[in-house]
Amino acid sequence: MLPPESPDPTVLPEITLLDRAVSRGDDPEALDGLPLPPDRLLARQYRVVRPLGYGGMGEVYLAHDTRVGGREVAIKILRPENGGPEGPAPDTAPRPAHDPADHPLARERQELVELNHDDIIRVFNYGHHPGVGDFLVLQYVDGPTLEEVRTRARLRPEEFGGARFYEFVLAYGVRFLAGLAYLHAPERGKVYGDLKPSNVMHDGSTTKFIDVGSVRRAGAPGLTSADYRAPTVGPHGESTSGDDLFSLGETLRHLCGLHDLDALADLSRLADLSPLAGADAAADARSPQGRAARRTTVPLPPDGLGLGLFSLARVLRRATRPERADRFATAREMDEQLRGVFRELRSLRLRTETFEPSPLFLQSAYALDGGLGAPPAPGRRAEAESAGPDGGGGESGGAGGRYPAPAPTATAQELPVPRPDPGDGLHTALSRLGDDDPAALLQRTEDWPGTPEVELLRCRLTMRLALRPCARTPPQLHYAGAALVRAEDAIGAAAAPYDWRLDWHRGLLALADGDVRRARGHFDRVYAAIPGEYAPKLALGHCAERLGRWREALTLYEGVRVRNPSLGGAAFGAARARLALGGPQALAHAVEALDAVAQHSRHRTAARVAAVRVCADHARGGDDLAEVVRRLRRLFSAHGLTDEQAQLRMRAQVWEVAHSLVASGAVDEGRLAGIAAEDDDEELGFPASMRLLRDELSGFWLDLARQAAREPRGAGAAELLLDRAYGIRTLQWRHARKTEKARKAEAARRSGKAGKASHRPGGRGGGGTA
Repeated sequence: MLPPESPDPTVLPEITLLDRAVSRGDDPEALDGLPLPPDRLLARQYRVVRPLGYGGMGEVYLAHDTRVGGREVAIKILRPENGGPEGPAPDTAPRPAHDPADHPLARERQELVELNHDDIIRVFNYGHHPGVGDFLVLQYVDGPTLEEVRTRARLRPEEFGGARFYEFVLAYGVRFLAGLAYLHAPERGKVYGDLKPSNVMHDGSTTKFIDVGSVRRAGAPGLTSADYRAPTVGPHGESTSGDDLFSLGETLRHLCGLHDLDALADLSRLADLSPLAGADAAADARSPQGRAARRTTVPLPPDGLGLGLFSLARVLRRATRPERADRFATAREMDEQLRGVFRELRSLRLRTETFEPSPLFLQSAYALDGGLGAPPAPGRRAEAESAGPDGGGGESGGAGGRYPAPAPTATAQELPVPRPDPGDGLHTALSRLGDDDPAALLQRTEDWPGTPEVELLRCRLTMRLALRPCARTPPQLHYAGAALVRAEDAIGAAAAPYDWRLDWHRGLLALADGDVRRARGHFDRVYAAIPGEYAPKLALGHCAERLGRWREALTLYEGVRVRNPSLGGAAFGAARARLALGGPQALAHAVEALDAVAQHSRHRTAARVAAVRVCADHARGGDDLAEVVRRLRRLFSAHGLTDEQAQLRMRAQVWEVAHSLVASGAVDEGRLAGIAAEDDDEELGFPASMRLLRDELSGFWLDLARQAAREPRGAGAAELLLDRAYGIRTLQWRHARKTEKARKAEAARRSGKAGKASHRPGGRGGGGTA
């Protein structure tokens, strides 16, 4: 039974056990030779009921504990090589199961009894019976193993919600990691040793490690299985905690049915997972999605899993790297990334937010909008107007040129910043620092010891100083690189090659230097190391955009945007990519991405400004213009744009579009009047006629000329705006002296506070002769 939709990455479906001839899928004939008949009483306490199966450690029987109310237990007989006797004991008297004196491995057995974790089957007791040997008394659970779950999912994918099955795979991983973290804890120092699908069970809606016979001290010999054994396991099964994580990765990979993880997680094929690729990519046998679709446990949906499939492949690839240092170092580290990929898969499947604060990155305060989220500056508006007739339609440029991505130097300073490592010696002091002037922060931390995090901070601060446009004597960028070298030295030669923080900062420095291709390589390595994090995907989206890899950029931006709509950077990137790629629905999808920025997001107003600008640039008729005017009204009244100068610049753009559409005949004056009549709250003051529209534009351009004149190197733009203001002004043959009341009404209208009454002919007082 499927559970309700939940962002909890540990929720599993209820699975009832199907009938099977032999437990665990074993060969029926092999069970015929098992030595214990029914009703055999072991150690005067455990009455055998029937065989359950057998495995690497020995046979397993269902039995009743006659001393605990007939409780059902599982008896695992240990083979001689695993602690049992060489042959039948010479005496016939049963020994107490709790007597440690006759058991050379009693201390290890007692440690198994002391294990107490919800995801590990309980060991109630251990003992010895003459003629049988040593045995363990285990909690009895009866559910499918993961091998049986995989078979069932292939036959009945609807029981797992179709593609939701891959989220349940990650839920298995998160649950198993909790059990492994318990075993790996320093106070226990154990490994599971033989993790594989047949050794873990889905018990109702929970999970259990069912074969604890392989649990042992880290580094001790023991059982392993060839298909799931890490290459770094010793010749006699000597395993570390990292080898357990490898076996878990292989178990999850097998459960998914994913093969050739290196090819599937290759960044060069990411464009095949674009939302625009859809079913075509899934059907293409040459694409990674197409190859995966043929072999996965549960069929992929027609539009695939998008970036989620890519991240899933990457997290499993890192877990199963041949070299131990390339894998996850701890169960906690792997758990963080599985949870992140789970949230990504769920968000993309449901097209809804599944957000948790990143454990590794601070959220950036910057929108990464490339200027699209702010009203166009007066100077830029004048340049755009001089490039086209009547200025209707906003900035000129082709696909990807009209709405450029942020400059690499800006992105280098605005991408999210890694959280200080809790293990760093100055973690507490670093966490208390505010986002201050970089020169001041460098002075404040000048006498701090050069811990890795301090040197990484100095790298970022020095980079920001080097990129300051108005700095008198900014440090060169290579000084930031020197701080990064010191951070690498502080981390140490053994750990530095595997520390993603270094690659993150190398990517930032490459962007600061304008080398986007090199930055992409560094951020790709970060993504490979932490596939569940959104920050490297945001950085790679920027790199793809700057390199013109639009489908790749869209895939990355969409994966981040849907998972966390509060991140304006992803929404702006997705909108730019949609418009650059074009298509009949490009504008609708771009505006949808901008509209989806959450109400509580600090980037909400910027996204609404961008939506108005984009809709205005693409307006082609009366309905489009009416939508732009409605959006502009909401922008002023409900979406937070309250600055009067910003409102003036936005009015100017919309009025310019309206003038262009009326002048070209796409909108007649009747439709213009109808749009103006919709202004019920009289806040916007949209003009109802072409004459009023021209008068309004003339006034706007005069005000914008004054703003431009105050900008550095804005004199040329001011002249252009003045020319346009005088050129569009309606001819007047009478002189109307302005009263004080008229002058105040004109000023109020330009700032957006005038009502419709002020728009009557002559409301501006004429303004002089032609």
